Amino acid sequence: MSENNAPWVGLAARVVRVALMRKDVGYAELAKRLAAFGIRDDEKGLAARVAVGRVRLELFLQILEAVDSELPTIWCSAMESAQPWETRAKEVIRCELNQIPPFSVDELASRLARLGAGFTHKTLVAHISSGNLSLPDFLKCLVILRSRSLDAFVEYRDLVSAAHLQIVTVDNADGCRA
Repeated sequence: MSENNAPWVGLAARVVRVALMRKDVGYAELAKRLAAFGIRDDEKGLAARVAVGRVRLELFLQILEAVDSELPTIWCSAMESAQPWETRAKEVIRCELNQIPPFSVDELASRLARLGAGFTHKTLVAHISSGNLSLPDFLKCLVILRSRSLDAFVEYRDLVSAAHLQIVTVDNADGCRA
């Protein structure tokens, strides 16, 4: 994990932990519940995945469903469908993008690259379009889109602080700002 991504990984872990704590569900119970979605990971594996930021948006949505968490209102139509989880993740991103039209996937990818997503622009467009984003990168998208969808799980100002820290760090590394 890069130093620049550390705040985002920490925030993503916090979002997952808050979702679990709000429903009093531990990792062992979560592993049992996720088995219903075909996810075969044990308690230690899930805890490690969360800690190192290897949670994809798709898995986060499955976690929310598994613990019967109240979803952000704008995501409800995406989550009520019987579509595969990767399609639901794509639809959640679409719902977020539609909050402030005309915000294109291309523009989101450009801004996400500035926040250090670590992929080429073309790859970012593909990840956003397919819903194949890590939870840390999805949190970056929420800041870019000025979305408060996850206020129940993390304070928006913490997301903004991580974004500000990353922009300053990237700009200093590039020699653009003092």
